[in-house]
Amino acid sequence: MSDILFYLNEGVNHILDLSALDHLYFIISFCLLYTFKDWRKLLGLVTAFTLGHCLTLFLSGLELVSINSDLVETLIPITILISCLNNYWLIFKDKSSNQSLGITYGILLAFGLIHGLGFSNYIKMMLFDDESIVLPLLGFNIGIELAQLIIIALFLGVMALLSLIMTQLKWVRLTVNSIIVLLVLLMMFG
Repeated sequence: MSDILFYLNEGVNHILDLSALDHLYFIISFCLLYTFKDWRKLLGLVTAFTLGHCLTLFLSGLELVSINSDLVETLIPITILISCLNNYWLIFKDKSSNQSLGITYGILLAFGLIHGLGFSNYIKMMLFDDESIVLPLLGFNIGIELAQLIIIALFLGVMALLSLIMTQLKWVRLTVNSIIVLLVLLMMFG
């Protein structure tokens, strides 16, 4: 039991690590347009994302998939920028049109695959020689999921507090989205 707790703790710490803010930016970017009343959708979306990176972690841990780490490090911020561009579109679009939730799930699953490749070297470093990959991946991904849910709950809490003092959160969402875009561009080119 202590082994799974070790890997669970590693997953939580990996997401909450302030030196790896790209994951925080991505989580906030995909939950930016939701509120607490959408918690079931968000739970499904964050789980789709986790399943995506769990799959690539598993495949890369078994050495069935290997992609150049420089390419992965370029693709991760691009996924954040795409999420932010989607937010701009959803904020300014005609309210009568809807983006299919199924499309959003598919996008987050695909982005999870890319982000999982970013974790693959980290998880390989954590494994001991001849250690099964199942327990470490299970604990690590449960930790990642818990940390993501903590971030989402805190962010939605802040947005709920802001909604008490502001009648329109559109400009707050646009501002946060734009800050994420700027931070990601600085991360890529700074």
